[in-house]
Amino acid sequence: MELTRRFVFRGNASAIAGQIFRPKTIIVDVDGASSLGVSGGRSQSQIKGRSFGDIITFGSAFTLAEGLFDDEKKARDVTNHKGSQLDLDSTTTVTSEVRELSVGHAPVLTVKRARATLVSRKPDGSGGEPSIAPARDTTIQGVAIGGHGLAINLNVSLFQKYDTRSKVVAAASDAKVMRSFGSQFVAGATIAGVAPTSRDGLIVRYGVIYTTIVKEIRWEGKPFPGAKIDGHSVIVPEFGTVYFGELFVASAERRLTMVRFELGSPIGGYGDSVDVESNGSWYP
Repeated sequence: MELTRRFVFRGNASAIAGQIFRPKTIIVDVDGASSLGVSGGRSQSQIKGRSFGDIITFGSAFTLAEGLFDDEKKARDVTNHKGSQLDLDSTTTVTSEVRELSVGHAPVLTVKRARATLVSRKPDGSGGEPSIAPARDTTIQGVAIGGHGLAINLNVSLFQKYDTRSKVVAAASDAKVMRSFGSQFVAGATIAGVAPTSRDGLIVRYGVIYTTIVKEIRWEGKPFPGAKIDGHSVIVPEFGTVYFGELFVASAERRLTMVRFELGSPIGGYGDSVDVESNGSWYP
């Protein structure tokens, strides 16, 4: 057997997910998501809104995963034994959007619209890192906790500029970059159960870097009583913690989650909304 070198597509988009355990078990079960097979193509879904108990509701959602060779004529020639896939460029696009999201009760987290798109371009045939970056349509709008508005300022251009893991690592080694964008590289964060280091740096586990596309969070008016903004998260009494714009950066993939919540008392559980993942690599 002789294996032909080929490009293995990968792209996934989820609108909403989660599992609640208190006061009763609720599994978020949505009849729609998008995922690519290894050969690429297109997968998309339009999802009607629904409720999960009285804890999570949303109005509508959309997901898309698309992986295509950029030049149809060249791709056709390769299928006719004129060249190989190594000669072809490809682009993978993953998008998720959710409207009218509501989580919890007394207080309630509400999001009018959240959308995320990652665009991945294949690495060269020598096995370099793919370019993967959030697109300009990535946004989060109309966020409030218990009716108290939150302005969430995103900076997607930072990770368009640093579109590979190697570029992120190099940028984090630049003192000037870290002074300007340390909050997005989550400098100074610690890991529960792990002794802190003597200096700020990237959070890295198993080669995956933890970052955020959130530049700043601030209250639009009076803050929710007792709530605390901590970087790209908000800690809310009698609710839990909400994280916005989390971006995992690995050498061959990125994963962007626009809203993730860890619910505390009186509701206990975990969930997320608008989650996209993209990568692609040569094999063998």
